[in-house]
Amino acid sequence: MKLLKGVVISIAIVIVTWFAIDLIRYGNYDEKKRIDEVNGDTLVLVELNILPDASYIPLEVKITDETQITGVGPLSFFLDNLNALKQGQKVRVWYSSNSDNENIAKKVVVYNLF
Repeated sequence: MKLLKGVVISIAIVIVTWFAIDLIRYGNYDEKKRIDEVNGDTLVLVELNILPDASYIPLEVKITDETQITGVGPLSFFLDNLNALKQGQKVRVWYSSNSDNENIAKKVVVYNLF
């Protein structure tokens, strides 16, 4: 029984540590939004909390071959390309604008598990 209790506590410590490291590593982002659409190589991102009286402009971010796509915690094992991104996922995005005023994503991190 003591062994089982020690294993459970050890697993909990590892999981909490993993999420803490990811929080520190992915804390400095440009935008924190929700995926509204995935159109080919473009993500359409919208605000997380939408107020009924406010108007929002969706953010379109282009995904390239250099874009790093990952997730927080164990989710990172299942995300590695654009096909893994789905509508409704909450993401943190790092991007820059090119000469044509397109937003090019450097990194996309999914941080919700559902």
